[in-house]
Amino acid sequence: MIRLINADLQRIFRKKSFIGLMIAFFVCSYLALEFGAVSNDVNAATYVESLHKYAEKGYMLLILSIPIFLAVYSDEVSSHSMQCIVGRGVTRSKILWAKLIDCFILTGVIFAVYMTLQYFIAQSNPNVSFSANQTRVYIAYALICVLKIVAATSFSMMVMFITNSTAIGVFCVILFTTISPNIMSLMYTKGITVMNYSYDMILIRGMNNLAAGVSAWELIPWSAVYIFGAWLITYLFFRRKEFDF
Repeated sequence: MIRLINADLQRIFRKKSFIGLMIAFFVCSYLALEFGAVSNDVNAATYVESLHKYAEKGYMLLILSIPIFLAVYSDEVSSHSMQCIVGRGVTRSKILWAKLIDCFILTGVIFAVYMTLQYFIAQSNPNVSFSANQTRVYIAYALICVLKIVAATSFSMMVMFITNSTAIGVFCVILFTTISPNIMSLMYTKGITVMNYSYDMILIRGMNNLAAGVSAWELIPWSAVYIFGAWLITYLFFRRKEFDF
């Protein structure tokens, strides 16, 4: 499986379109931070608060989720190279585990670069000086974003394999990263308590707890339940999927 993961990541990082999109994203992020986050009226507290709002709305996550979803899950299906992998005797469970690990690694690397870029640009402003708690929240924000993207792409992968449609999979990425969080937030403010157990609200609540200096350990088991649940449902359909060779 390690060779499969290595081959996948090499394929992704050799894609000129993917690298071009990531470079464009980082350049736009730099410009937005250079002319926004480093303005004179920004301090560490307001900067961390703005990250909190980004985590709730999910628009930045959408920009990253779609190319990650297409690169990790969709390309091999649409190009019919998945048939070659299955034909070489690689078990379908290994393929799905490799895809999930690919997604974690790829998203983690992108966010490590992105958050490091943000941090040093913000620190160039003399008004921005992160306390120990704000630094912890800053790192936790990146981890929460990684968990959210992995979960969104995992559920979208599940729908893509069930419907055999990449377009529907991309729509689900949009649904899970932007539409769903806003709907959940609205329902939460209306007092619909069952929404407390949705994945979006669990992540938002964890971010709130971390910002208040409270432990958010429940993020780990809940994330594992949601992500593995999506993986398991996908496997149940994928193992019976017939490919045309």
